[in-house]
Amino acid sequence: MPNEQTMPRDGVRNDSDSTDDGFKPSRRSYLKAAGAAAVSVPLLAGEGAAATERHGISFDNVVNMADAGADPNGNEASDGALQSAASSNTLLKFPSGTYKFTQKNVISGGSVGIVGEGDVTFTVPDGFNDTLLAINGGSGALVENITIDQSGACPNLQVAPDDNLQVHDVTIKGQSLQSSDSAEDAFTPMIRSSGGSGTVKNLVAHNEGRMGAYARSGIWIGSSNKGTITLRNCNVEGFSNNGVYASRTPGVVKVEGGTYRNNDLSQVRIGSSGSYVDGATIEADVSDSRSPNPKDMLNGSGIRLESDRGGSGAVVRNCDVRVGPEVNADGGIQIFGNYGEFTIENTNVEYNPQGYSIRAKPGGSGSGTFKNVSVTGDASDWVGVLIEDRSGTTVKDCCIQQTGGGRTGLALHNCGGSTVKNSTINAGAQAVRVRNGDVNVSGIDKSGSCPAPNLDSSSYSGSSGSSGSDSDSSDSSSGDDSSSSDSSSNESSGDDSSSESSSNDSSSESSDDSDSKDSSSDSDNSSNNDDGAGSDDELSGDVNESDVPEPSDNANFVVTDTDTSGGRIPYDVETSGNIDKAGTGGATKDSNDDISGKSASGGVNEWRDAYEYEGEIVSLEVDDRATIKLDGDAGTITVMGEDGSGTDYSLEVTGELEHADDSTDPISDDNSSVSGGVGSFRDEYTYTGELVQASIEDSVSITTDPETLDE
Repeated sequence: MPNEQTMPRDGVRNDSDSTDDGFKPSRRSYLKAAGAAAVSVPLLAGEGAAATERHGISFDNVVNMADAGADPNGNEASDGALQSAASSNTLLKFPSGTYKFTQKNVISGGSVGIVGEGDVTFTVPDGFNDTLLAINGGSGALVENITIDQSGACPNLQVAPDDNLQVHDVTIKGQSLQSSDSAEDAFTPMIRSSGGSGTVKNLVAHNEGRMGAYARSGIWIGSSNKGTITLRNCNVEGFSNNGVYASRTPGVVKVEGGTYRNNDLSQVRIGSSGSYVDGATIEADVSDSRSPNPKDMLNGSGIRLESDRGGSGAVVRNCDVRVGPEVNADGGIQIFGNYGEFTIENTNVEYNPQGYSIRAKPGGSGSGTFKNVSVTGDASDWVGVLIEDRSGTTVKDCCIQQTGGGRTGLALHNCGGSTVKNSTINAGAQAVRVRNGDVNVSGIDKSGSCPAPNLDSSSYSGSSGSSGSDSDSSDSSSGDDSSSSDSSSNESSGDDSSSESSSNDSSSESSDDSDSKDSSSDSDNSSNNDDGAGSDDELSGDVNESDVPEPSDNANFVVTDTDTSGGRIPYDVETSGNIDKAGTGGATKDSNDDISGKSASGGVNEWRDAYEYEGEIVSLEVDDRATIKLDGDAGTITVMGEDGSGTDYSLEVTGELEHADDSTDPISDDNSSVSGGVGSFRDEYTYTGELVQASIEDSVSITTDPETLDE
């Protein structure tokens, strides 16, 4: 674990491992620091053709990038041409060709568009693991008809306007950098305004990366997204850290159509209220993977619904989900215990390995609705559809065909007030099992076959289903009308269980508590049986449910209240890798903290909060009454002037400072500190150890390792 800097709760430095005062930039300056980048693209008035409009975005200028100096033959780097041509409300057109980029390019401010005309490919050097292009802010941002060749590298494309995000026909191809280390996500869209929206259409991202590496997401939508993003007819395959990882955003994510295949941990992962997956093809099958080690997949699950933000109401509809027999997975569709109400409708799930086809985990706070859902597959033992702690759940007009040995079709545990009706449930051991709760079961047909997923159809042209409507419920998935004639039998004949009535089956299974340890972990629990009616053990060898590993030895972030006159000081931090609370120095997690994957928010009041994080800090919002401390093994410090008037700064580190540019400000004899000044440009230093002090004026901003900061 990384070294930590600690601070006593009273704000007085008396810890043996404490250092000098941390730096205290103003709120405005630090936000600018968090948005700094290695390559800054000026938004100046540029020469171009007449105004035009594309995908609802107006551009005052149009620039032919070949005329602007970009090399379509890929011999000379095109970074400089892009930087010179980019300006507010400008559309940059790249003629057919291959364009070489060698560094991070950030465009900030106004509406900018990048369009390829013909066959256009962007390349990066081998080993490149950074953001190739980041478009930030403005009333619109467009990237269209561009291919990014990621062979031997991990370039990231970030498109993050305030509103009207438009990404169309972008392809990310090639076998990415084969590494188990932290890697840049392939694509990070975001809408910075809560009222904004955007569309990503026909994005193709094929990573062909190593499974089990836990490194790179195909599409990452994190806490910086505040608006609504629609992913329409996209294709994401072969990523080691979720295909679509969109369960950590307060914004809405709509996945419409598309194919998501052979990604590790999940194919699609959503959780914010109002989000849905509609008409998508979801599949994991090692025989069809382009990864070099498909059988090392940690968890090839299909769709996950989960949220650390109190998410509820997500819908999965019109989807085809399949998990092949050799895939290490824990479910076709999973609803985590931190998720509220949900709906699954008009969806076919085929699940073949050991495990649950569909599972709603314990701890949930809302009911589930299953309508016109078909479940098939060759899995044996355990349970096809397991629903836990979901009072008021409805299973209606569904078809569950789970004929593997010892397989229970449907199980409801602690689901009082639920209803199961008018469904085909053909199971090898037991059709319906109820534990601890009154469930009304009626109209069950115990024979018949169920439709399997159609994996050939993934194009989205509009939803044909509607959550909450019963107008299409007369078409039972079983394909016949026999189920309705059994409504009075209540399953008492032909089955060995009175559990399918309104009473629970505690008389025969009260001593079996194997299900109680299913609540919080996907770890190895593989020894308990369930009276021949399907084991409820967890998947052997699987990953932890939270999917958040221990932070690596990278860096710490500490926020301390040094001015208690104004009450609690809130903060919000987002990192490029995972972040978790550091457990020393009294910095324990409390009700004020919200930690979700790559982001954390909280507040301090005569206390301190400390975090360990992977990668770099990409955004930080904090009041200037707080003291911020960052530390890492080595890195770069860049001090940027704002107004050209010449302003002073001073820096101090625990290791050594060294000029990384042509600046001549004198460094102290022990190489640990420097005092200097900047005008409208910047000074840059490399350093070892920890940054412990930075004194800057309001017209100056500062950042560490700016080349890794995206936002």
